Amino acid sequence: MINFQAILVFISFFFFVNQCLSANEVLFYQNYYQKYGGDHLTVTDQGKEVCLTIDQYTGSGFMSNQHFGSGDFSIDLKIPNKNSTGVITTFYLTSLPMNGDPGMHHDEIDFEFLGGDGQYTLNTNIFANDGGSREQQFNLDFDPTEDFHTYRILWNQHHIIFYADNVPIRVFKNNTNYGVNFPTHKMHIEATIWNDTNWVGEVDWSQGPFKAYYRNFTINGCQYQESNPQECYNNNNYYWNTITSLSPNEVQEFETVKAEQMIFSYCMRNNSRNFPECILN
Repeated sequence: MINFQAILVFISFFFFVNQCLSANEVLFYQNYYQKYGGDHLTVTDQGKEVCLTIDQYTGSGFMSNQHFGSGDFSIDLKIPNKNSTGVITTFYLTSLPMNGDPGMHHDEIDFEFLGGDGQYTLNTNIFANDGGSREQQFNLDFDPTEDFHTYRILWNQHHIIFYADNVPIRVFKNNTNYGVNFPTHKMHIEATIWNDTNWVGEVDWSQGPFKAYYRNFTINGCQYQESNPQECYNNNNYYWNTITSLSPNEVQEFETVKAEQMIFSYCMRNNSRNFPECILN
């Protein structure tokens, strides 16, 4: 005999769990707002997903409501799936103010997907009160156009770690004692889709418009306080500040990525002597 009471209890529990999950899910406008692009940014799924579009007229982007002094920042991203040569899809931290000159010295930590046609390069870069030029590039072992993948930046007083699907792909240590620049300014989060002919080539606009999709708008970061910037290095209040090194398993994953997926490092350039970390490494 069917126990209808048990079925009702199960259904009630199922809806209760789903309601709790929905209540805890962070929506786009809770942590972010549109930076530019007008109707080229659309929010869907009741605030759980954002689509950034670029065509021959404009790109689009969004940025966080707050500035941070440390944190564990991530986003789920699916990049354009067409021949997107010349199109750049990003998720990054920056200290540049709104409409600030990108050429000015500042802090920045970048994930930048360089569009292609079946081959997509992930460019990472770090600015540390300077002009950056610390690129490392990767051909990841998955297709970033087919589904959402998680890209994560852990930034604390010890190091910066870049993750793709929780696999560490790059580590930049705080070696200021050896003359290495390290980001220390307050930064906010930005995500954009744009194009740069001089850097990554001409865009075939007949393939457009190009669309990138973002999910997971939770932010784990220490909101920067002008009166007490050192608070963001507190180990007791912020779990990410206790992460001082990779785990043994992460070390193995990291070495594999370097050997099999990294295709370029700025330390390979002739001017690498300008970066003390290249000598240390």
